Amino acid sequence: MSEENTLPVADELSAPEKSRRSIDKPVLTALVILLATICFFVVWKLFFDTGLKGDWRLQFKRDGKEYSYYGLTFKDGNVFDYSFGGVTYTGQYTLSPDDATLHISSSSYGKYNIHTDFKYSTSGNAFGGRKLVLAPSEETELSFVSSGKYEPVVQKYKDFKADKNLLGTWLYKDETQGYNYTFTFYDNGEYEYLCSGSRHVGAYQAENGTFTYNLAVDGGVVNEESFPYSVKDGKLTLSTDNFTDVLTKTDNKYSFENKTN
Repeated sequence: MSEENTLPVADELSAPEKSRRSIDKPVLTALVILLATICFFVVWKLFFDTGLKGDWRLQFKRDGKEYSYYGLTFKDGNVFDYSFGGVTYTGQYTLSPDDATLHISSSSYGKYNIHTDFKYSTSGNAFGGRKLVLAPSEETELSFVSSGKYEPVVQKYKDFKADKNLLGTWLYKDETQGYNYTFTFYDNGEYEYLCSGSRHVGAYQAENGTFTYNLAVDGGVVNEESFPYSVKDGKLTLSTDNFTDVLTKTDNKYSFENKTN
């Protein structure tokens, strides 16, 4: 006796319906607003940004050649860096947009002091290049162009050999005068000197009890000094005809402060 063949009913053939998830309108609206804000910021930054923040390089001609030794960096918190060669000074700045005045203040233990007002203006965009003009007087204008981060100029000694006893960071602290600094010596022949409001980066060599270091300064000129040194009992002694500084080994570099006194 043959079994009766039956066809499945329509409900048995149909696949179970999957639930469809849709993005809620408030979420979609928020995403659209976010994307529009990002696009607006990018367009504004590329084409219409007239702010000072960022890196700038002073360009000028001397003896028919173009130079760009000097760098200015304006940071958050109204902090600025002024750099040339292997030297960087730091300080504070304020803006008066109503009369387009920039005031900068910097001091480094009497070695270098700035308290100056400039008239300022910015122009250009990220594609064609931005330009900053500072005018300390009606007769003088300084033209800066937007640039990458300023890199110190360092001229290393060819025959450098590291003195392992000298490597690391050394602190000099004068409680009476309030004059503190650190020297950090690296095994690649470079040093870093940090003092209140200033940073020096250059090359050094130390052999036969004589310490020699150089520093690129204004106009790319490299100054060099030599004097006796000794390392004993965890202390570094640097001696010249005018002073003798005794430094102690430390794990912390001196704070690169922003003093404006």
